Amino acid sequence: MKISIRSKLILAISLLVIVMFSIAGMLFINEKKTELANDIYANALAFSRLTSSTVAYNYDLYLAQNGFVYFNKEIKTIFDQNADVSVIKVLNFSGEVLYDSSADTDKKYDGEKRVIKDEDLLSQVKAESISLKTLDGRTVYLKQNASGNFDFVDNLEKPIDALESGTMVDYFVVPATEKYVVFYKIDYKHLDERIAIMVKRIVYLVLFGIMMGMIMSFIMSLQITRSVKKLVTGAEGISRGDFTTHVDITSGDELGFLGKAFNKMAVDLGASVEAKVYKERVTRELELATQIQDRLVPDDDQIPQFADLDVSGGLIPASEIGGDIYDFIKVSDDRLLMYLGDVTGHGVPAGIISSIANALFYGYADREDIKQVVVDVNRVLKAKTMPTMFLTLCFAQWQVSTKKFSYVNAGHEQLLHYVAKAKNVDVRPAGGIALGMIPDVSKHVKIEEIGLDSGDFVVIYSDGIPECWRNEKELFGMERLKATVEKFSNLPTAKEIKDAILAEVKAFANGYKQMDDITIVVVKRI
Repeated sequence: MKISIRSKLILAISLLVIVMFSIAGMLFINEKKTELANDIYANALAFSRLTSSTVAYNYDLYLAQNGFVYFNKEIKTIFDQNADVSVIKVLNFSGEVLYDSSADTDKKYDGEKRVIKDEDLLSQVKAESISLKTLDGRTVYLKQNASGNFDFVDNLEKPIDALESGTMVDYFVVPATEKYVVFYKIDYKHLDERIAIMVKRIVYLVLFGIMMGMIMSFIMSLQITRSVKKLVTGAEGISRGDFTTHVDITSGDELGFLGKAFNKMAVDLGASVEAKVYKERVTRELELATQIQDRLVPDDDQIPQFADLDVSGGLIPASEIGGDIYDFIKVSDDRLLMYLGDVTGHGVPAGIISSIANALFYGYADREDIKQVVVDVNRVLKAKTMPTMFLTLCFAQWQVSTKKFSYVNAGHEQLLHYVAKAKNVDVRPAGGIALGMIPDVSKHVKIEEIGLDSGDFVVIYSDGIPECWRNEKELFGMERLKATVEKFSNLPTAKEIKDAILAEVKAFANGYKQMDDITIVVVKRI
């Protein structure tokens, strides 16, 4: 089953919304759970300290005198003050349970003597300080210091680590009078109810986000994929032998020009009946494809100009139609995008892929995140190109307001950064993965930044330079390229540096057959 770019874009954005909302929701819930647990701890501690003496007093006044009804009424009033306390017990310091709200609901207990068998709890009952036990089984004693705050200590009153934020308490044991200790059991059912409500709201938000994401991705996909889909449909018609196939692309970009070339190619194929005609047609199409690629590569007078930046680029194809491509895109007076890509192979397939990539870069140029531009272009190339065709890429951005040069390397050659103050070449690390290999490269590429001071420049190049052959044994190589950059670092303009490097490579080859496209972009800070 063929899945369209539109469907993939809708699915990708929907999945992104789900993941983002889910992660944000989980973080929010955990934070809120911690906050509520801390509130319950603080309120229960304050509540137990304030009411323990009252509970003990009412026990002596009512329950000890067999006034269970009056005592039970007072206990109910105390329960009404804190919904997070579920059980109250009154004990003496010997560990005998004199009253248990969970068991003594109808009358005063008159059975056998109830004595605590838990040694840990018995130690808490006999202690002079307030103590508690957490749900994970940790027993902690609270010793009030001179400032009125509590220090965390053990049963020997030695300092211990404080409770972590969000710790849930099982119960408090509070010495009330010289005769009684009051036990408070904590219940977190109200916390769980509030968390369940928040989860429900987050689910509604996720559903709303998916709906909005689908609408937005549908609108975006219509704008981006319409021309590409027409070309793919036309190519499928040609592959079936239907040379009357016609694609109607009215956009004024490279895809529009490619659509016209495609239509001409279809007409020419239909008219091919003899070898001579076929050869002439192929020759014309190659010339036309070369013209297309020439249009993709900017002339010097078409390169955008910025006051504090000087840029230049050059390309020497190994055949009529090369697989290398570069361009400069002025998004605004504050942003300049530039890229250099290398498509596997040469000829028409490489030229078509470079044309599609060029149009996609223009289509996504208004996005602020250059990494996302690379990720989205990869998604289209992976879906709509042959599995054997890849594009290595260096996609860069210069921002005037921040004076930052940032770039994303997708399996391309290492950038060379000439540092004017140090007068040396810094070889930037390689990284990333070529576009068109896997559906999603977001985890494999990242944004890097280079600080460009006045006089600094960056050299972006294709592998045709270091892999340029002089003979069957000797390559131009990386070290020679670094030395060449240093050699011409004193030239005043990016164009002069670019021309000098290309001349050095050409002189090295000394007429030996060029095996690969040679492309270079120089970005110099004025």
